[in-house]
Amino acid sequence: MAEGKAFDLSLLRRLYGRSGSYRGLFWVTAGLVMLLAMLSPVRPRLVEDILDNHLAIGDKEGVVRLTIAFIAILLVESVIQFVQTYLANKVAQSITLDMRAELFRHIVSFRLRYFDKTPVGQFVTRLIGDIDGIAEVFSVGLLDIMRDLLKLVVIITYMFWMDWQMTLIVLIPIPVLFYATRLFQLAVRRSFQDVRNEVARINVFVQEHVTGMNIVQVFNREEVESRKFYQINREHRNAHIRGIWAYSVFFPVVELLSAASIALMLWWGVGSSLAGDMTPGRLMSFSLFITMMYRPIRQMADNFNVLQMGVVNAERVFKVLDTDQSEINKGTIDASSIRGDIELKNLWFAYDDENWVLRDINLAIKPGKMTAIVGSTGSGKSSMVNLINRFYTFQKGELIIDGRRVDEYELTSLRRNVGMVLQDVFLFSDTIFNNITLKDPSVTREMAEHAAREVGVHDFIMSLPGGYDYHVRERGGMLSVGQRQLISFVRAYVASPRILILDEATSSIDPESEKLIQYATERLTQDRTSVVIAHRLSTIQHADQIVVLHHGEVVETGTHDELMALNGFYKRLFLLQFQDPENAA
Repeated sequence: MAEGKAFDLSLLRRLYGRSGSYRGLFWVTAGLVMLLAMLSPVRPRLVEDILDNHLAIGDKEGVVRLTIAFIAILLVESVIQFVQTYLANKVAQSITLDMRAELFRHIVSFRLRYFDKTPVGQFVTRLIGDIDGIAEVFSVGLLDIMRDLLKLVVIITYMFWMDWQMTLIVLIPIPVLFYATRLFQLAVRRSFQDVRNEVARINVFVQEHVTGMNIVQVFNREEVESRKFYQINREHRNAHIRGIWAYSVFFPVVELLSAASIALMLWWGVGSSLAGDMTPGRLMSFSLFITMMYRPIRQMADNFNVLQMGVVNAERVFKVLDTDQSEINKGTIDASSIRGDIELKNLWFAYDDENWVLRDINLAIKPGKMTAIVGSTGSGKSSMVNLINRFYTFQKGELIIDGRRVDEYELTSLRRNVGMVLQDVFLFSDTIFNNITLKDPSVTREMAEHAAREVGVHDFIMSLPGGYDYHVRERGGMLSVGQRQLISFVRAYVASPRILILDEATSSIDPESEKLIQYATERLTQDRTSVVIAHRLSTIQHADQIVVLHHGEVVETGTHDELMALNGFYKRLFLLQFQDPENAA
């Protein structure tokens, strides 16, 4: 489908299909729109009747009676307009509420590989700006175009019935108006597409730079990045100005053509009046009809663009909804009773094509034991553990847990029983308690406090203002790296996973926090299958098994003493950390 294609029937049908339980309310609203259109000739007709049949003969009572009727019709139209607007927006917001929730559920089901390649700002644009644009399709676009078309048909039909000759005269400028409207639509469509693209660019830029503000400031990049933002912001402004230019030209053209129609009406009407074929009331009603005729044409052009904008937004949203990046979940086995006997057989993995990160991995991880994985940066340590809970999918080989292939386990059950404590701990802008429980209603305050005591963190939490109700702000910015790490240990303990993965959990922290984390690690890994990744080799010397990775291959396995006796990769890494590099050569 070409981007920006208006009235794409298949896409509009798909949007209409989203109305679901709100469909009845939608058609009630459409009925009110039709009623408003049918009432449109009544007021000009009353004006004609007042002038020609009552005022002309001095019938004061008739003038008052019809004036009251005029006001009553106006009030009825106002009430109907209010109800129609309210119901239309209620339907629109209800539909977009469901669509936004569905889109978010769909996005969070994507495998991590997709997020590695897609800027976060793009998702923000889809979930907020584009969904809001779809709301206008239901609240303004479709219904208002229906109203304006019907009103136009009713008005012109009535004008022909009243005086077909004068109607033909006043319609002379209409072909010019239709041509101007078409040019206006094309210009606004292009500008809108540019605006949406620039909004996405701004969202991506702002999200990245606010998140990485410490890097911007540490390296004195404020001026450089501000200039980059100015360029993007300027393109966003220019896109808007192109649309504003089209509006600033189109509306004066409409007013000019409307004035031309009135001038033609007066030219024809005055001649007819002199010949005795035209009454003042008829002339006044035609003047009102011309105004009423041009208003829906002008509004239709505007609403048509709103509809086009909604179509573009819907196309972007449906593109995400149609993206099949969810992890395949055909497994049926419940993982709640797994022991944690993990085996990797001839396993190969790459993020892109055949740029292998892991090469022919053969490894056995015994249940209830601690296996440590060490190696230089980029050796594939994190990639290996991310395969256990199926954050990524390997290309060749097998990964077996308790004698079953990993994809035979139901995905939600598997991830519930494979806990992770990461180096870069993410805390939500919420309380410590909610960050521990992740708002799981089955976890009580007592359970959270018990978990904190078990891993030695309770005293630290209670030292904060508000204790467990302390608000950590965005990304846990009110806590240190070590404190955030401690919270993540409590989170893992509460989840009580059968398999625990600690990915660089003791790096980049102060000695005091490291002591607490080492104690927490001992508590967490007790009687549980544990896979620990660490640059600090002092934290894994007592591991039951140490695996050394180098360029994606297992080069050594064994205990600390066994690997030191080999005088290989592990010993070299160990000596580099604990002795002078010259003595390690």
